[in-house]
Amino acid sequence: MVDGKLYDAGTYKATPVPMSLGVETVYEGMRTGISQGLFTVTDARKVGGSWFAEGRWVAGGSEPRKIIPTVTKPVDDDAPPILRRPGSEKPKASEPKASDSKPADSKPADAGPVDAKSAQKSSPEKPGDAAKVPAKDSASGSNDKAASAMAQAQAPPSKLDRPLLRRSKPGDAPQKFEDKDFSAETPVKERILAVSDAAGPEARPYRMDLKPDEILAYNKKIMEIASGVVAKLYPAGARQTTPVPHGEKSAPRILRFINPQMQVLDLTNSNDPVIVFTAMVDPSEKIAATAGKLTVTVIARVDIYGELRKLLAEATDDHHMDIYPRLEFLDAIDADGDANGELVFREGSDGGQGFVVYRAGMDRVWPVFDSLRNY
Repeated sequence: MVDGKLYDAGTYKATPVPMSLGVETVYEGMRTGISQGLFTVTDARKVGGSWFAEGRWVAGGSEPRKIIPTVTKPVDDDAPPILRRPGSEKPKASEPKASDSKPADSKPADAGPVDAKSAQKSSPEKPGDAAKVPAKDSASGSNDKAASAMAQAQAPPSKLDRPLLRRSKPGDAPQKFEDKDFSAETPVKERILAVSDAAGPEARPYRMDLKPDEILAYNKKIMEIASGVVAKLYPAGARQTTPVPHGEKSAPRILRFINPQMQVLDLTNSNDPVIVFTAMVDPSEKIAATAGKLTVTVIARVDIYGELRKLLAEATDDHHMDIYPRLEFLDAIDADGDANGELVFREGSDGGQGFVVYRAGMDRVWPVFDSLRNY
């Protein structure tokens, strides 16, 4: 999404790889607003006209806890830094000399006459030499420090500062994309929608928890709406077969569905339920015998009286996919970062496969993005 408008991830800034599949791009997998893990892109290829990415998937809670090492505080923070050669150990504290601890010898009380020549021979060093020795030691120490600093600056970088080249092992290189089979017949085990947003709103669950009697009531009402949608597409097949009393309007009977899925969502965090229903008509029905695979999709909002207000209701079969695409509900996700959930469907038509994102309003749904219609 750029400036409030969603673009097709397969074509946006594809020079040559789309921006959404750049290496080291991190996605957060979501299911009904709850984080499932992180996916980091490591490679991307275009196979069969579609872009695919490979990466590292880290499920939520599976990453081991990081242990932060404790840093010992130095004893003296005000001490100047000491430069040492690599591999050298810290010098131990020098012990005080015995001569430093002893007081200066006082002049002997009984001093006899001493010969000058013998006194000069007996003294190990001249009187001025004792003062020159410490000065020589301090000068040599400063020179050693300067030489150590210069040698460390001119030394080549260590092995840790540069990359290491090694021969790859048989199991290191991942399988190439050209060698993999991305055929449409391969069944998808699990689909997880992912979002890459560095500063998005805090994730929250969209699924609403209802009582069992509320679920049964909503399920009955939504199936009546779905049967009515099929009756408009095939009026003769969905006609009421049981006799109706005189003066009453005949209502379409409730059809038998296969794999009906109903989800009740709170998209705006206002306790305002939005129901999404998808199902396939049972092939034993007279309608499905001539239509082939007949599917129906209904989106409805519950009003303050507990009635369902139809926002979208479409039915299609193998012969009407050019007019009504077949919709498969994937999940609810915050597609534009406004803390409200949108409905994501996978759509199939005569023009191919794509995705559509709907925003549920009060009376209808608004298409936010449609890859097949390019808006």
